[in-house]
Amino acid sequence: MSCQRSVEVVSVSARALIVKSVAHPLCTSCLELGRCRSDWLSRKSVGQTFEIPLSEPISVEAGDVVVLDIDQQSLTGQMAKLYAPPFIGLMAPIIVGHVHGCSEAFQAITSIVSIGVGWLFSRHWTRTFQIRIYQ
Repeated sequence: MSCQRSVEVVSVSARALIVKSVAHPLCTSCLELGRCRSDWLSRKSVGQTFEIPLSEPISVEAGDVVVLDIDQQSLTGQMAKLYAPPFIGLMAPIIVGHVHGCSEAFQAITSIVSIGVGWLFSRHWTRTFQIRIYQ
């Protein structure tokens, strides 16, 4: 199963497409849930532009409407990569601090620092998201 979304091409360069989402009904995969699973193209984002890096040239022009296709396994994996490191950064210092008898202030400070490190790691880790573009 995959999640599909129509977008309008705003501009094209050799390295990326700039697109904006087009308001339309949910794809068949998301219709079962009653909402779009792709957080990055939710209804709130209608009108916002997104950059899609290109690995090879594509024959589209500004104003074309294309369909983005993201398979469910890839989308689930990306969500895990995005949210797991900050969550682990939050929980690990608390658990380790509790086991070793550290103060709550120390646990809180290390958790905040670890959340930030986890967030930076997840932002770097999720840059390899693959999207298929159908014209």
